[in-house]
Amino acid sequence: MTTSAWDTLSHQISELDTLAGIGGLLAWDQQVIMPSNSVEGRTQQSEMIGRLYHEQATSPRLGELIEAVAALPNPTIEQQAAVRNLRRTYARSTCVPQTLASQIAKASANGIAAWGEAKKEKNYKRFVKSLQTNLDLALERAQAIDSSRHPYDVLLEDYDPGTTVKDLRLMFGTLQPGLTTVRNAALAKKPAEPFTELFEVAKQLTLHQEVIRAVGYDTTRGALHEAEHPFSCRVGRGDVRIATHVHERDFLSGLAATMHELGHALYEQGIPDGPGSSAVYAATSTGLHESQSRLWENMVGRSLEFYQWLQPLMTKHFPRQAFDPENVFKTSCHVNSGSIRIFSDEVSYNLHIILRFEMELALLEKRITVNEAPGEWEKLSEQYLGIRPSDPAEGILQDAHWAGGAFGYFPSYTLGNLYAASLFAKLHECIPNLGHQITEGNFAPTLQFLRERIHHHGHLYETPDLLQKAVGTRDHVKDLLAYLQGRYAND
Repeated sequence: MTTSAWDTLSHQISELDTLAGIGGLLAWDQQVIMPSNSVEGRTQQSEMIGRLYHEQATSPRLGELIEAVAALPNPTIEQQAAVRNLRRTYARSTCVPQTLASQIAKASANGIAAWGEAKKEKNYKRFVKSLQTNLDLALERAQAIDSSRHPYDVLLEDYDPGTTVKDLRLMFGTLQPGLTTVRNAALAKKPAEPFTELFEVAKQLTLHQEVIRAVGYDTTRGALHEAEHPFSCRVGRGDVRIATHVHERDFLSGLAATMHELGHALYEQGIPDGPGSSAVYAATSTGLHESQSRLWENMVGRSLEFYQWLQPLMTKHFPRQAFDPENVFKTSCHVNSGSIRIFSDEVSYNLHIILRFEMELALLEKRITVNEAPGEWEKLSEQYLGIRPSDPAEGILQDAHWAGGAFGYFPSYTLGNLYAASLFAKLHECIPNLGHQITEGNFAPTLQFLRERIHHHGHLYETPDLLQKAVGTRDHVKDLLAYLQGRYAND
């Protein structure tokens, strides 16, 4: 083959991206506007797109093209990145026998169903068999992909390539006691009055439209709609959409959801197109993607300066409701002592993730059995959060990740917070008057910083390398603890 192998590979990846976009569009429609009785037809459509994608993504021809580009005499940085990224994903797809892949898909579907019933009944025993099956299959899949590495390292690669168990143990081992110190100090403070004004849903959505446009979301290449669960979705070139969920008596929760998904969408809108398509120009990892959403949701969107900028918009859309930026900010800094991850504050949230990391590691290393897991969960919950869940639904059954076989996903949430903290610290160094810029509604410097240092690079580099280029050699744990200390523990 000649250098035309690169053009052929780029074309094939572009076709895969098109199929993925169609799948994304089907999922978007299903969650946002699809009629309720259309599920059967949509399932058939989604299965067909998934089958076509899998056939192309695992075809021998794709493997030949990857190696042909790898053999080019003077490969460009884009070609080197494409080979690195594609070799990994291709090997992970083709190393797993079809029978095992089918078993995993079936176990995931059955696991979600069993988990739903077990959680509803608050009966962990209803989930034991499914959890054991998913755990066994995850270990078998890791063995098939690379038997020489720790199985958790292999599974982490689904979400955060370049991150290892060793990395997480070092980061989390330092982070956990620091979080506990910040949390205890925050819990000792007198809580602010809750912000429970009544806000009309339709007006909230109109306000959110203004907010996302002001921050930098290109509405000619995307749209904001409402769905039961917030999410963002890339459905094709120049089409990145946001779904949010707002609440009449929880304005801050709805705004946070929109800002969170906005961060994901801004990342996707900022990734350029180019030869190699998503093999080169895509997000580098789940953790880095999460850093973008966390930075906009929490570090910008929950700041006093942001609420000060927001006040005139609130007066415009809700002239009869009180909106005092100082009090709203204090309300948003509340730390709670609950046992539910999705309802936890910024500080406690990371302790929830560390708990799940320790659980996953213990299960995969067979230091505990699935029957012993609830007891271990309760012990770690008391150790990290100072509370034992009242029942399995508030404890080990609260998340659906393991029911679907997603071992290794949880650390991405805290990695996102860690990366966001270092990016935000560097942002303040580069723009000393950042707070004033936010108060004035000038979000362009923040977005441009992220565009230049993260978005525009796509997946040319692995996340650790890209972060070092973006922020230099920084201690992500130290940066996150400093941010949380300043926001939640200081007077």
